[in-house]
Amino acid sequence: MELVPDEVLANCFARLSPPEQALARLVCRRFYSILSTDAALQLRKWQGLLEPWLCVMGGVQEHHHEPMVELYDFLADKWRVMLPNPPTITFDFCCAVVKERLYKLGGFMGFLDFNVDKVPLMDVYNFRKHTWEKGRQMDEMREAFACGVINDRIYVAGGLVRKPFLQENLRVRSAEVYIPETDSWESIPAMKECRSCCASAVVGQKLYVIGGYGTDSILRSVEVFDPAIKTWEFRAQTPASWIIAGCAAIGHLIYFVVSSALEMEAVAVYDTQTDEWYVKGVIPLESLLNGSKGSLWGCTVLASKGKLYVLGGASSCSSGGLKCGLVYDPTLETWSPLKMMRSRRHGCAGVVIYL
Repeated sequence: MELVPDEVLANCFARLSPPEQALARLVCRRFYSILSTDAALQLRKWQGLLEPWLCVMGGVQEHHHEPMVELYDFLADKWRVMLPNPPTITFDFCCAVVKERLYKLGGFMGFLDFNVDKVPLMDVYNFRKHTWEKGRQMDEMREAFACGVINDRIYVAGGLVRKPFLQENLRVRSAEVYIPETDSWESIPAMKECRSCCASAVVGQKLYVIGGYGTDSILRSVEVFDPAIKTWEFRAQTPASWIIAGCAAIGHLIYFVVSSALEMEAVAVYDTQTDEWYVKGVIPLESLLNGSKGSLWGCTVLASKGKLYVLGGASSCSSGGLKCGLVYDPTLETWSPLKMMRSRRHGCAGVVIYL
């Protein structure tokens, strides 16, 4: 096999089915590299053979930052470690994928690292080279903000901006867009309300920003940004003042993990076409955790293959997070456990990657 040129192997791999290609990627580093080239990715994309992977990163485990990035392999039903770890430690950040790169955006770096004269850089993982690179960080170093990708542009809005020398934290309504080709950020119109710890999703080439904490209360408002006309508009409010752990879109519906108390307790759905809200019911968390105590606050919520994936959370038995993964099937309205992650995570970020 060592004597076979990479070009010949690439042509052979192109004839494999998606499950067979996924297995071939796991054989050795050489096969993985061949199947991860730009040409191979574009060919699989054209053939409709790209496979989803759930990516989870960051979070807190037993008072310590968790640097390890994990990828869930659907085919093998296994969590795999993506090496090396991100070089920068941040909290309450977001992540996004554009083409073959994973972007780790914003977050709190700690007051000890704060330097008003230094523009922080963001960590960017290159899946083709399997290395972390540096990109320009957003103009406002925000945390707990809204984030979404539209037409290969990364949009961010709101969040919390810390002002250590003023001894205050500011919730903002400002928004920016990242252009990967030029590694630059541009300001876009601000939201109508300041908010942090909000939920966000992209549906129909529009960014939906939902709930969060306002200046002095939990917000029920929903704002939608349309990049085509560069304007924000309000949509129907949430039925209650929910604490939203996370959300993800499946088609024109946005699914939420919400609570009106300390425990995450329900799934809610927003229909972007009818501008209506529905509550689907209580999450049987205790039975899914086999009797363990915990909540889904600090989890990340992803959608893939028509299902909702809720990963991580807060443990009531320790100061760390949860290793659990939960799967919600909207068609059957049923919950089931997913293979546990390698690390406990609270306050983690996640994204679906197609490789």
